[in-house]
Amino acid sequence: PSEATRFVVDELREKWPEVEIFVETPTAARSLIPIRHAVDRARIVACFDDDFLVDHPESLRNARHFVEGRNPDQEMNRLYCVEPIPTATGSIADHRIVVEASAVPLALSHVAARLSTRTDLPHPEALRGIGRILETEVPAATLASLDRLVEDLAAHPGASVVSVGRQLGPTAIEWAARINEGLGNAGRTVFYRPSTPPTTWGDLNDLADRIQAGKVSTLICVEANPVHTAPKAMAFAGLLHDVDRSIHLGLYEDETAALCDWHLPLAHPLESWDLHRDLEGRLCAGQPLVEALFSGRSGAEVLAGLTDRPSRSAHQISRAAYALSIGHRTLSTESVDPEFESKWRRFLRRGFENTEVEGGRPELPSVAAGLDEGTETAGLDLVLRPDPKIHDGRYANNAWLQELPDALTKLTWDNALLISPRLSAELGLKHEDVARIEVQGQSLDLPVYVLPGVAPQTVGIHLGYGRTRAGRVGDGVGVNAATLRTTTSTHLLRGIAVTRTGRRARLACTQDHWAIDARGAQERQRRIPALVREGTLEEYRQNPHFVDHLGVHHPPLRSLWKEREGEGHQWGMAIDLHRCLSCNACVVACQAENNIPVVGKEQVARGREMHWLRIDRYFAGSSDQPAIISQPMACVHCELAPCEQVCPVGATMHSSEGLNVMAYNRCVGTRYCSNNCPYKVRRFNFFNYHRQLTDVESLGFNPEVTIRARGVMEKCSYCVQRIEHARIDAKNSGRTLADGDIVPACQQCCPTEAIRFGDLSDAQSVVSRQHEDDRAFAVLAELNIKPRTRYLARIRNPHPALGAGTEARGHGESGGHDS
Repeated sequence: PSEATRFVVDELREKWPEVEIFVETPTAARSLIPIRHAVDRARIVACFDDDFLVDHPESLRNARHFVEGRNPDQEMNRLYCVEPIPTATGSIADHRIVVEASAVPLALSHVAARLSTRTDLPHPEALRGIGRILETEVPAATLASLDRLVEDLAAHPGASVVSVGRQLGPTAIEWAARINEGLGNAGRTVFYRPSTPPTTWGDLNDLADRIQAGKVSTLICVEANPVHTAPKAMAFAGLLHDVDRSIHLGLYEDETAALCDWHLPLAHPLESWDLHRDLEGRLCAGQPLVEALFSGRSGAEVLAGLTDRPSRSAHQISRAAYALSIGHRTLSTESVDPEFESKWRRFLRRGFENTEVEGGRPELPSVAAGLDEGTETAGLDLVLRPDPKIHDGRYANNAWLQELPDALTKLTWDNALLISPRLSAELGLKHEDVARIEVQGQSLDLPVYVLPGVAPQTVGIHLGYGRTRAGRVGDGVGVNAATLRTTTSTHLLRGIAVTRTGRRARLACTQDHWAIDARGAQERQRRIPALVREGTLEEYRQNPHFVDHLGVHHPPLRSLWKEREGEGHQWGMAIDLHRCLSCNACVVACQAENNIPVVGKEQVARGREMHWLRIDRYFAGSSDQPAIISQPMACVHCELAPCEQVCPVGATMHSSEGLNVMAYNRCVGTRYCSNNCPYKVRRFNFFNYHRQLTDVESLGFNPEVTIRARGVMEKCSYCVQRIEHARIDAKNSGRTLADGDIVPACQQCCPTEAIRFGDLSDAQSVVSRQHEDDRAFAVLAELNIKPRTRYLARIRNPHPALGAGTEARGHGESGGHDS
């Protein structure tokens, strides 16, 4: 809850002491959860089933700081990821160690046991018997990789980070804190909360117990949907009938609202004032950008209606909460306090207050938690994870996110059973077969997605789907895997059975759409040049021009056309694959900036998605432990563009500044340009996708970009509207355009600064320097089309004893679901 809501809750409990507060997220081991990872100071980073670069409260800062330590021309950090199912963080790891889901805590304990003999890690007696357990559940090669991780951690005291996913539970969180403490990381690279008074707030389990005991007469659900998210065993829908009065406050009339007596419209965060604290304790201001479209109220305003001062606005509540937070306790009077007003206005201008809690070392229990050895369980492990796009379902009604291809599976509008190629072969399952999962008396049918890199005895499902009251967009999309959860096992279920049903279901997967590498086996045997390239740090330092050896060597290229001579600015782009996390932020930013329509599952399944920018994903190596690399791909604005050579009406043209531009009013939809584009980055709108939008949905359009009609080709324009806007601003200011004045939407939102745009005619611009970098290469350069977008090869930093699996390579095959 926000600070403003906490402020009102405290007032509410003063008036009504019998009021109890319950939260959806358990608070176990809260004091041992780091408030900050200073990964920019770390040389070794170890993640245990923790997607800390993408799916984490501090993912933006983690991502920026992490890539700052990965400059291949300087000292470069090393990332280990121990996980059962591929994640975006694992895809860029120097070593991705695949273990079964139930064995991740064992792997963490193994690292702790090995480190206890090298460091001051306390309580090694709690780790006895680890070796015996690991020998039966973890392969020898995996143990060897874990031992190399131990070597690296021990060799970098105070300069490493050990991070675990919160879903692993309080014991794993505690042992991660003990490892960081024993290595000297606590207070240097990992910061923990100081001592805080224990909270009396309960969780959903406590609430269910209170309702069943008849101790709850009135229930107010604020920004929560427990009917959908709570474990099936809790039967929250039935619990609501045991409450005399139930009130729901939310953005949607969701599953919980449908069963409550009253539903109140919640004000969106962009419509209301609020006060928050980040993980470090820094006060942050929530300020409205628009008036409330549907007369909604914030949670603090609704709860304030039950106090002695019911008519306060969110603005007044936020001011009062801020005053209390900074120790200014005299705001209750109506008189103006000049000192406070000055602080308040300065706070709003900055957006945050430097009152963060100074993090330090963890307050560890005096007795270490022992490892729960458990018992042998027949069957498979099932991992239940929040979806990277729609989370637990709260964003299910967002069409942009539903149609956004998942970074690794490339799925849209659906979830599926993620399964390894080895296990699929053992069970006789193929891609898009419908499988039945059975566990503890519950069953669920859903389609299969065969994904390389999944642990052989583990399967996974993303949560958040199967909504019935999400809204017009999100209803009926996917299946609700939350029905399999129990009150004690919310993210990992053991002993499940997977069987065939004999049915098939079509998945809207974009992996094989617009493929630029599907040229047949004969051409691949003739050494098609690598579309995406990577190598090891050792090879890069021995031969900085190693990327040249991954292409095709041919005589000098000569054009059949008279080449143009550029005038003035010459725009270009550089994308550093070494920094790309495949987080998909650039794809959504491009869609928002350029009014790209949503087409729906049926049209995506036909290959008609409209995204101007896509993230190509490649696998290399074995299907059990593949190397994964991603490559953003949009129009590269070829200097000798094949699309321009075949357009019969001159709708696609070349500007004097090097842009491949589209004149929509000329396009007659022949699609010759799409056929002739080797990168397959041009999109044709078969239908008028903007026809049935409501007035509110129409407000989401960018007024500076044309809304295209049916029957025209469209593609990346390098955000030409931003180029013109910056040009006009510079002219009005009486100056010339400077490097950095123009920032396309994809570059603006990239957390790691992997994308750079600028003037290639300026030798000192960032993009010009990156085009001349030793790692720079052009995709399909052998076609002599001279693309304006260049890529920088990814560099991995493997342990010297484990480097054989990440030798320099170029990827020319996308590695679909059945690779």
